[in-house]
Amino acid sequence: MRYLFSIATGAVVAWSFYPNHWWAAILGMAILLASLDSQPRRTRLKITALFALTYFGFHVQWVSALGADAWLALILICALPWLIFGLQNIDSKSNWFYFQPAALVVVLEVIRANWPWGGLPWGLLAYSQLDGPLVKLSTLGGQAIVSGVVVVCAAALIKLIKYRNLTAVLLVAICILTARSVDVFHSSDTVTLSAVQGNVPRVGNTLSVQRAAVLNNHVAGTEKLLSDIRLGVTPSPDLIVWPESGTDLDPLIPGIAADEINRLSASTEIPILIGGTTFSGGTLSNGEDLTAVGPRNVGILWSAESGPGEMYVKRHPLPFGEYLPMRDFLARYIKRFDQIPNDFVAGNKVGVFNVGNKKIGDVICFEIANANLVFDTVAAGAQVMVVQTNNSTFGNSTQPGQQFAITRFRAIESQRAFLVASTSGISGLIRNDGEVLSKTAQFESATVSGEVELISEKTFVNRYPHWVLIVSIIVLALGYRSSRGKSA
Repeated sequence: MRYLFSIATGAVVAWSFYPNHWWAAILGMAILLASLDSQPRRTRLKITALFALTYFGFHVQWVSALGADAWLALILICALPWLIFGLQNIDSKSNWFYFQPAALVVVLEVIRANWPWGGLPWGLLAYSQLDGPLVKLSTLGGQAIVSGVVVVCAAALIKLIKYRNLTAVLLVAICILTARSVDVFHSSDTVTLSAVQGNVPRVGNTLSVQRAAVLNNHVAGTEKLLSDIRLGVTPSPDLIVWPESGTDLDPLIPGIAADEINRLSASTEIPILIGGTTFSGGTLSNGEDLTAVGPRNVGILWSAESGPGEMYVKRHPLPFGEYLPMRDFLARYIKRFDQIPNDFVAGNKVGVFNVGNKKIGDVICFEIANANLVFDTVAAGAQVMVVQTNNSTFGNSTQPGQQFAITRFRAIESQRAFLVASTSGISGLIRNDGEVLSKTAQFESATVSGEVELISEKTFVNRYPHWVLIVSIIVLALGYRSSRGKSA
């Protein structure tokens, strides 16, 4: 029965990531803690393994679009760090029961967020709390404190049910009241942004035809947006943003992409942030070195005055999507990896564009799940953020919705408004309190425009991003020392 409960618990926690199911994560973690309570290590490892495999089996099911083997591999990578949780002795009678499991979850999620190959911090417990009463804690301690408090609340639920412990009620009340006391930043300075979602129809049988179609869609979408601006239907923005892969034809070499973008830029004074792939070399004005051979996933600020100007090169290329780890070994046995003939080159400079003295930060696609990349961008002066993304491979799955939810979480955490520009959806504009001002459906040609506040003030977690991890390590050390003393 414990093993069946652990499988059901994994499904419940996975379900918590759907809108307004935040409570299911607390309930699921409470059932897991109850299943592990006072069990021998071997049993704990089995229960935790079944829980994690089920949890991520449901949560990252969207990656099966790349093949069942890719899905199973990602499940294993995400689930493996959770075995650390099974090594921890769980004792609901202990005073450390409230905090030691929570601290352990914080540590293992940090491992998941950074390992292997730079990590894929997808499915962190904190993201399930987006519509719940705890999410504003992220402004104080980021995703780490929210994940940890989910486990604290789960432990409190066990204490209340098993021991009628009123301290548990007080502890939960303190967490909720602290979250409610967090203020939202405001500013009288604003910026107006527009995103173009051109859509990605599967046209023709050749990759070059498909690439040209995507470029043409975004050109047509921008022309319609500019027409609406001239007619007064849409307010004139400070910046127009194309998504990642808005053009896969290199816009920095002479050709159709450069010609079309130059023609668009010549027709407006509004700069356009182009999402594209480039092989071009040289050195950028921000010191970014482009001399290494290979493609780069880039955002290029394009204007009528200067043409291609400032550029952000994606700093965290996606393993198995934009580069192939262990290429010599894996390519020998998995022929599908022939589709990744070149490894993308990572950038090493933060993406902050100066648009009319307004500092606009940029991250690309899955980078939004990595809090440290956003922290770096805010630390470099970003007052508002854009996300250039391409989710078309995973369209009609839960992945675009999950990524949009993570972006909303980042907005609350960093107190920065976010504009999401996606090739096929979901594009949208999110205020710095996480409220969605507007968003598109998937697989439609659309634009998103709106005005949001420019925030210069930094949140506590932006200034001290690792304090929750440090406290968690101290809690684990003290708890371990206490248990050793009782054993002695």
